Amino acid sequence: MPERTLISWTILMSGYARHGPTKEALALFKEMLSGDKTVRPDPFVYAVVLRSCGEMRELGFGKGVHGQVLKKGEAFLDGFLENSLVNMYSSCGLLEDAVLIFDGIEKPGLVAWSSMLSAYVKHGLEKEGLNVFLDMVFKGIELDAFVFSMVIKACSNLEDLNLGIQVHGLMVKKGFGKGCCLFLDNSLMDFYAKCKDLKGLRRAFDRLYEKDLVSWNTLIMGYVHNFHYLEALRNFRILMREVCYCDDFTIASILKAVSSLHDKDYGRQLHGYIVRTGLLSNNYAMCSLLDMYIECIEHESSYHWEKLPLKLYVGLERGESNGFIMASMLKWCSMLSNLHNGKLFHSLAKKLAVDSDPYVISTLIDMYSKCGMPEAALRVFERVEDPGIATWSALISGLSWNGWFVEALTCFQKMQFNGIEANEYTFTSVILASMALGDLRKGRELHCKILKTCYKSNVSVVNMLINLYSELSDHQQALKLCSLISDAEISWNLLIQACLKANDKEMIHKLLRRIQSCSGCIEPISVCDIFSSCTSPVLLHMGMQAQAYMTKRGLLSHPTSGNGLIQMYSGCGQIAEADLVFELMPEKSSLSWTSIISAKVEHGHPSEALALFNDMRRRNKLVDSSTLKSILKACGQLGRVDEAHSLLMSMEAVYGVEPSEEHYCCIVEAFARAGMLEEVEIFIVEVIPDKVGTMIWRTLLSSARIIGNMDVAKFALEKLLELDPSDCFANLLLEKVLVMFGKWKDASKTVVKIKTIGSNSSRIEVQNKIYEFVSNQNPTEEVAYKLAELEREMEELGYVADRNHLLHDAEEEEYDGASLGHTEMKAIAFGLISLPYGMPIRVIKSVRMCGGCHSACKFMSTFVDRELVVKDTCTFHHFREGKCSCQDSW
Repeated sequence: MPERTLISWTILMSGYARHGPTKEALALFKEMLSGDKTVRPDPFVYAVVLRSCGEMRELGFGKGVHGQVLKKGEAFLDGFLENSLVNMYSSCGLLEDAVLIFDGIEKPGLVAWSSMLSAYVKHGLEKEGLNVFLDMVFKGIELDAFVFSMVIKACSNLEDLNLGIQVHGLMVKKGFGKGCCLFLDNSLMDFYAKCKDLKGLRRAFDRLYEKDLVSWNTLIMGYVHNFHYLEALRNFRILMREVCYCDDFTIASILKAVSSLHDKDYGRQLHGYIVRTGLLSNNYAMCSLLDMYIECIEHESSYHWEKLPLKLYVGLERGESNGFIMASMLKWCSMLSNLHNGKLFHSLAKKLAVDSDPYVISTLIDMYSKCGMPEAALRVFERVEDPGIATWSALISGLSWNGWFVEALTCFQKMQFNGIEANEYTFTSVILASMALGDLRKGRELHCKILKTCYKSNVSVVNMLINLYSELSDHQQALKLCSLISDAEISWNLLIQACLKANDKEMIHKLLRRIQSCSGCIEPISVCDIFSSCTSPVLLHMGMQAQAYMTKRGLLSHPTSGNGLIQMYSGCGQIAEADLVFELMPEKSSLSWTSIISAKVEHGHPSEALALFNDMRRRNKLVDSSTLKSILKACGQLGRVDEAHSLLMSMEAVYGVEPSEEHYCCIVEAFARAGMLEEVEIFIVEVIPDKVGTMIWRTLLSSARIIGNMDVAKFALEKLLELDPSDCFANLLLEKVLVMFGKWKDASKTVVKIKTIGSNSSRIEVQNKIYEFVSNQNPTEEVAYKLAELEREMEELGYVADRNHLLHDAEEEEYDGASLGHTEMKAIAFGLISLPYGMPIRVIKSVRMCGGCHSACKFMSTFVDRELVVKDTCTFHHFREGKCSCQDSW
């Protein structure tokens, strides 16, 4: 060119800046400065160069250009050049410098405003970006499609649906409605997808006048992102029918849907399409295809499918591999714990020079960890010069996986000393390590660290913290964490188990109400735990409400749920309902049989329990320790001593169950109930001398109470006090027995050991409210009047208090008359006042029921026209028509 003018330089630089390569624009600028001194850059040239610097992130070059501009003086600056300076600094990430320049512009134009907005959004400062947008609106700046696209992106990143809808409305008002700008419409679709508003996504898509492949990809990806995989597949079929082609982004999204559905057959069809369209050379598509096969194998493994990823890798028609494909193959080895192939791919990664790829390093560490070689994982890690967060996370997770919990926590500390910020995977791994070590203090330290990060409301991290506090017996702290995440994301199963472990039944019922309001996801074991929290006569209505909700949700079809329901009704004293639940169960597991057998024995139906046991054996159901304990009790209740003894002797040989102290107790009870006291002594002294503990002597004492044998009671009490001298009620009972034998001096020595009896209580439920009656409290006037009325009526009907229950009365204070002063009688009187006529009265008592109250309840059941149910620490008492289900043996 004979003569290079300013215009020619400007046109050429502008062309490179717009269409590339951008670096040529910078090279031309250098040449222009070193060339003809008569041709000097004007503000437009500097603006073009600054934009090129921003495009290439050439901060140093850009600062040099800025310095030259400043030397020219303020008069040299025009609006276009100022906008370019803002754009350059914001593009290079120096937001403070960009703000300084922006604030110095007297009347910033749309480009300057747009540059600031874009910079904030791109650097994760969406709220600041939205403030810029609001300033633009208030100052009347004309808005364009680019501004709206950045604002919509900010709303997407914040998942702020309400604000995004308002911005959408402003777009329509400003003339950017449907069909005006396709890339803006696609941005709107992406916003609705990320905000989980699938109806809004669908509306935005259906209103498009023109749909390009980006529109279809956004729609399909939105459904996949929100776990609506079948809808994603349906729209993919429509795309292939109407448009007849797709790209690697479509393939990646739809393969993710196929992976999640574990639909290998559809995956193979997509594999065929990839082959036909030549996408085998596309790394993105191939990585997605490999991941799909690996995910499907993980959930439905077979020899044929396990070999497929290797065949696919070997069949690739090219001699190179990238880090993503290598990482996928290492993940495959990790999933199968295939150390041999994992080592081969490790060697291949070195050969192909991809072993320094952070993604490959992380999967290598994961592979060796999953294959049980944490030492090899450590060696891989130690060779990394500057490990990033992904590498640290893989190592810490791998060490925890292999039970190296102390080492995992040590690595976490080193990671922090190196200034590496933890991510959610790191936090979940170290919380797991703290939980495994039972280190609540360390767990709390981690919790404090998490509160200072952006992960304090991360679903995975919060649920892992809930798990930590639940396992380490701090369920109140676990409950507090629920406020950090939405009800739909809470791990309800962990919370329910924690509350059950802490015996906080009231909180379980509160959690159930929250689950009902948000339709929370719970597993069958949690359903069983909820029913377990209702196993009390005073919680029957709560249990029935829980059953109604579980039935509505379809959660009772699993055998575990049914077992919990049987146990709940049994614990509430409703044996008929427990029987009905068992009969209606479509599938009865061994635990189901054990549950109903135990319920029958507990409620005084031993013959039915034995019949069920015989039926259970005919069906080849597994008999466990709990089943045999219930059957031994049933034999004892029926007086079938020989049958019980024979079963005990054959337990290990026939059922593979080693007898425990509980089983021996059942035999002691059977012998004692049958009056075979010599056999009891021989059994204890000769058969199980090394197995005798406090439980055996308590059982013998209980049996002595039932048969009223003072000699056996004295013997059992003395043995019990040898093992546990601090037993309050044993001391009291021994004192009474010694008095009966006339041993006043020995009795006085025993009395010194204990001064008072602790208070006891009885509870009753009336209209979903539980009322408690305590022994050291006076009843209300209404209850006292009802008790006096009952006592008068009983005396008129000829009732005489039974005083022959010395061995049953140690745990209660004594009263004269009809013995209606104890807590269960107050509760029954209150029930007669408060409950509808004919409705059963259910009471739970904190200590063993005394003989006087037992006799009184039997007599009362003849004239109160309702069933009286009392659950004490020994058994259930169902009083009907003058009889008790315990047959006076408790």
